[in-house]
Amino acid sequence: MNHETRTMLCPRCEQEQPMRNFAMLGMSPFYAPMLAAIYRCGACSHLFAPRPDRQRDSRSA
Repeated sequence: MNHETRTMLCPRCEQEQPMRNFAMLGMSPFYAPMLAAIYRCGACSHLFAPRPDRQRDSRSA
């Protein structure tokens, strides 16, 4: 996840796409603080949940 360019890389098709191309699956607000967001790739429909520690790393890189 690159917050400067607002893009994400799908781990399956390896296409870097704008974040708006990814759909985030819904979750209960009660459990949201305990869970990682799950995204669906707009190109290949792959479901994945980026690790929170990897999201932090890409901000500083």
